[in-house]
Amino acid sequence: MTAKLDPALAPLLHDILGKPWRFAMGLHALDPTAWLVVTGDHAAEVAEKRRLFDAGADIFRLLPEGEAAAAELATILEAHLARHHPTVTVDPGIETPLVRLGLALQEDLCLMQAGPDGYRLVGAFVAFPSRWNLGDKIGRPIRAIHAPVPGLETAIGRPVQLFFERLAVGHPVWRANWSITDDPTLHQPSHAFRRTATAVTPENAGDRLWLRVERQTLTRLPESRAVLFTILTFILPLAALTGVPGLGQKLAARVAELPEAMLAYKNVAANRNAVIASLGGD
Repeated sequence: MTAKLDPALAPLLHDILGKPWRFAMGLHALDPTAWLVVTGDHAAEVAEKRRLFDAGADIFRLLPEGEAAAAELATILEAHLARHHPTVTVDPGIETPLVRLGLALQEDLCLMQAGPDGYRLVGAFVAFPSRWNLGDKIGRPIRAIHAPVPGLETAIGRPVQLFFERLAVGHPVWRANWSITDDPTLHQPSHAFRRTATAVTPENAGDRLWLRVERQTLTRLPESRAVLFTILTFILPLAALTGVPGLGQKLAARVAELPEAMLAYKNVAANRNAVIASLGGD
């Protein structure tokens, strides 16, 4: 049987699985009309964001220096939605711009602004973090935000800094990222780690582990010059990959290539062999 994957997920899987793993920014030009994505899970994910926000989860932060950029972003994104996604409802009764947008979109939103130590996170609405806490990142520069990623600073730290400095208005980009998780929950701050209760084997890995894929975009705002970083998260069971010819084998090959430190960072270290075998790898 051939599995049905969300159309928005297909180019992401091709990007992350179609070539050998290496440290790279992996940027692609983004069609501005395709800036935001609305999938069949929109209503459920927006409802989950509202539930988390109402429950007091730490998913929204805004520093004073980010307020002008947040207001500018609201004007731009609401016009974009009206033109390209008119079915998406933005609640005009929510006064705080980042909250108003965060509770309308599937994407999580991060605003980066230039400072003495490089670009730093000055505002964010992140309901679906992948095992990190917003409170630990707000106000920090890119280098500190990326510190947990093993080897990133040495490999591409300088190119990342230069990219943020040089990104031009009207030339947005997208990239994809992935990890494997034992919990399909979208909201996974670091304190909510949950490990699989029973051992993962080649026979059960397809149902006990999930591929978590992020569609990320970066866009320069024209007035504030801030950079908007968006994150749209997809989660699918590993078993779904085996239903698409060749896809499982490609992920198995990428997992097999990862160095030890990156295996741990992507949550694969303990289950590496089971993952590869379950996906039809060698």
